[in-house]
Amino acid sequence: MGQCIRKAPTERSSMSHRTPQQSNLSKHTKKKTKKETYDQYRHTNSSTTILEPRRDVPLNKIPELLSKITGTLSSTLSSSFDRLQSLSQSSSNSTDRRLQLLKHYSTNDDESISVDGIVRFCSDLSVEPDSYEVLLFCFLCRAKQMYILTKEEFLLGLQTLGNHVDNLTDLRSSLFNYNILPYEHEFYIWTYHFGLIDGQRCITTSNATSLWRLFYSKHVNKPDIVDRWLSYLEDDSNNDIPKAITCDTWTIFPQFAKFIQSNGYEAYDDNEAWPCLFDGFVEKQLAYQQQNQTEIPSSH
Repeated sequence: MGQCIRKAPTERSSMSHRTPQQSNLSKHTKKKTKKETYDQYRHTNSSTTILEPRRDVPLNKIPELLSKITGTLSSTLSSSFDRLQSLSQSSSNSTDRRLQLLKHYSTNDDESISVDGIVRFCSDLSVEPDSYEVLLFCFLCRAKQMYILTKEEFLLGLQTLGNHVDNLTDLRSSLFNYNILPYEHEFYIWTYHFGLIDGQRCITTSNATSLWRLFYSKHVNKPDIVDRWLSYLEDDSNNDIPKAITCDTWTIFPQFAKFIQSNGYEAYDDNEAWPCLFDGFVEKQLAYQQQNQTEIPSSH
């Protein structure tokens, strides 16, 4: 990630003899330098197309699916596919059947599907609104707003799943068997911007942890450190955790996770242009490792 000089072992050991004032000043200076270096990295490596955050989502109208992001939704879904069997049978072609699906869940004149319609849609699919499959379907729709699917987005999602998808049975089957691997990176970046609501530029840390957990819940290449990373962010006693996660931190996390998985925490150099949030995480994991080694009783 750039030419950065690693600290010599003597320098690391000497830091333990510094006064608290000197240590805090050194840490502040290092993080300021890292931020400047990281900003340069961002501007030279920003090839990903970024969606604009939404500014028109009325928070007071999204009570149920707002819980999806905070991870507190616990719904009991009972209805399945029978409700719309007559719709599929009465339509003359695939396009008509897709439009019938849309009309069934839309609640306004412009034929967009809002919160209530999405909840009913999830119920008829027999999936939880806070499930991985719903997140995946919204991505296939290239949805620009959480809790809302426009007519164009909904039809795009059905078309992306396959030309034959014009009913709930085929939709569910295709969704559960969809191969996301070719679009993995795009799906990951989209997830962050999908989580932006009410004009936010960054998503809250609690929302980010929910989205990370949801994204990796059925991921075949789930990084080994994800669970420890999320536990670190959810640790209320950790005063170093920010209130929001930036897009840069979100974007670089898979690369960071791959580095740790391949090289271990000991190989991490906090002088390199990693986001500063990773520094504290690695420091905490190294402390845990050292503590566990100390607690192992020696054999006689």
